[in-house]
Amino acid sequence: MDKSHFSTHPSERLSEGPTIRLMIVDDHEILRHGLREVINSVKGFTVVAEANSFQDTLTQIKRTAIDMVFMDLALPDGNGIELVHVLRQGSAPPAIIVLSATLDDDVLLEAMLAGASGYLTKDVPAAEIARLLQGFQRGELVITSSIASRIINLLVEKYLMLELSHIASQRETGATTPPDHYKHDLDPIDPLQKREASPLSYLTPQEDRIFQLMRLGLSNKQIASQLAISRFTVGKHIQNILRKLGVTNRTQAAQVASSTTFEGVKNADLSKFRK
Repeated sequence: MDKSHFSTHPSERLSEGPTIRLMIVDDHEILRHGLREVINSVKGFTVVAEANSFQDTLTQIKRTAIDMVFMDLALPDGNGIELVHVLRQGSAPPAIIVLSATLDDDVLLEAMLAGASGYLTKDVPAAEIARLLQGFQRGELVITSSIASRIINLLVEKYLMLELSHIASQRETGATTPPDHYKHDLDPIDPLQKREASPLSYLTPQEDRIFQLMRLGLSNKQIASQLAISRFTVGKHIQNILRKLGVTNRTQAAQVASSTTFEGVKNADLSKFRK
């Protein structure tokens, strides 16, 4: 991973002086007030500005020297991820800590890759925020251990998906020799290797589950409910599924399933996904 994406140590961006100056960005005044009280109670940190929108943030950042921004991504007048990119492009970019009502895998990964120095859900205890801010002064990211583990898993999954897409692209162009790190002494009669003959073999386990639910005719909302994930995440997975299958809609995807030689999916028991 390219560590330049992340702003990990305050000395990289702070002006002279012991106090880290913060701005809180959220359109809920009560939340800003509570967070301000918590942050101001931590030695070495002080809230010097607040904003309630995308444009208000840009205005405040021009008026006041800011070292760190606590920001909600759900802004009334713009995309929070886009704001992260804008703030990180400055000559002396602040560290950015994302605040979110929920932990969404796609949003989490997108925020961290955009350059955020931390990601917190709004239900995190005040004492935990204080502990994480103290860790930031030692050069640590402002994330809990559970979120850190989730980020690692997401990056590994993303890497594997890119590698599988690379293999699929090679097959489409007639290339038959896999990358060196995919060469193994495989059993020529191993039935698991037959999966490589089908585009369905390139689906991740989560995509495979979603694909089977698609075959049942479930909507994105119903799939999200079944798998306890957001509809946004379901939509992202379906886009990846259609791309990997080389189709543009669900009907064409179902045709791929009905004609594939990958019997493991074709004859799968789908009754377990029905409510």
